[in-house]
Amino acid sequence: MRALAAIALLLASTEGLGAAAPSPDEYEVKAAFLYHFAHLVDWPSPTGGDPFVIGVAGEDPFGRTLDKVLADKAVRGQPVQVQRVAGPTALDHARVHILFVGGDDEEQRRTLAALGNQPVLTVGESARFAERGGMIGFRVTPEGRIAFDINLQRAEQSGLRIRSQLLKLARIVGSPR
Repeated sequence: MRALAAIALLLASTEGLGAAAPSPDEYEVKAAFLYHFAHLVDWPSPTGGDPFVIGVAGEDPFGRTLDKVLADKAVRGQPVQVQRVAGPTALDHARVHILFVGGDDEEQRRTLAALGNQPVLTVGESARFAERGGMIGFRVTPEGRIAFDINLQRAEQSGLRIRSQLLKLARIVGSPR
């Protein structure tokens, strides 16, 4: 419930953000969302004492913000680690739980294809990211709030279980056939 309250507070605090020019505040909010997603998604197998890894593939819009927001954080007793992934081919060796997928549409498509059905929560911010095969897509509402879409079918195909507290805050979308 604390994670749900924190997400609701984040939604309320983003009211002044516009879609035209991303500000550092927008990426602080998105970084906090990534952290809270980690508490509201269940992965098929625990990783023991290994760090909980939040990765960024492709273009990195966060800069140092992601590292700052996640410094000294933990998920289920595991320290959070931020990892930049050079590209789709580097995913073979990356052990990430959440992957923010940046870059152009083609790079995103290659990254999602390289992951296949691995249990990695994919998050992006491009238009219709979740509808095109990602799991969670950030969007800015007409009121200027940061919201997100969830492709529940895609998450389930990868063995991830998204808790109802998170689903209640999202718009559910599907993958193209």
